[in-house]
Amino acid sequence: MWAKILLIVLCLLMIVVATHFDALRERSLLAAGPHDGPRLRLMTWNVGYAELENDSRAHTKDLQAIAETILSNDPDAVALQELTGAEQLKILLGYLNGRYRGAVAPPGNSDRVDAVLAKDRDAGFESLSADGKYAIAVSLHLRPQSPKIIFVSAHADAFSAARRRVFTGEVVDWARSRPHESIVLIGGDFNFELNPRDKSHLYTDNVKNDSEAYSYALKYFRDLGRDAGYTSVNERRIDYLFGPPETVLLRRAEVLRSAGVDRMDHWPLLIEVAL
Repeated sequence: MWAKILLIVLCLLMIVVATHFDALRERSLLAAGPHDGPRLRLMTWNVGYAELENDSRAHTKDLQAIAETILSNDPDAVALQELTGAEQLKILLGYLNGRYRGAVAPPGNSDRVDAVLAKDRDAGFESLSADGKYAIAVSLHLRPQSPKIIFVSAHADAFSAARRRVFTGEVVDWARSRPHESIVLIGGDFNFELNPRDKSHLYTDNVKNDSEAYSYALKYFRDLGRDAGYTSVNERRIDYLFGPPETVLLRRAEVLRSAGVDRMDHWPLLIEVAL
């Protein structure tokens, strides 16, 4: 009799212990994130001016200040928008003291260009066409044996939400088509207006199109700067950095509101992730 009772107690005890450790294992799996490996620091910055200026593109006189902001934050790669062309990039690289390589996108149907910089001396550059405009991508490695990182600099239309939707879709599709083992991130000024209650912004023409564009990006990427706050002087969050939803661990997202010169109307967005 006592032997049967003892066996029953032992069985119940084994079940309780097994359930306890299975619950612990389940919680640990749910809490587990990507491996906290090498850190990747990225910046995206529209270095143009407000429309009140005669020339709203980047001003050559500001390039030294832009370089100082880049050097003081030490990103591995930088996406820039609204340079006038290759000559400005050459001047900027000079102010960066040879620490970065860079390339500009073709102008396409615009009078301003995107650029991308990287500290990797072996970085490669590739332009991509989207809705009559061009974006520019850089491929780099943090370490010789680490995965290839592809970082895109893009700038969507400021005046047409319909064109923003098409442009965003084509950039996202290009990014999705990269080799599966690559880590792809997209930075830039997408000009999304996602707050239908605020009708005061000059560049909004269709909230529905912007919502669809943003939703399409989120279907495949994570909005890494979502909690960093607004990125332009009129309190709009229009500069974004999209990254893979699972293969990187977000460590920092910050809008550098002390950066900028004169009437520049954007601040740089700085993101740091662990690979």
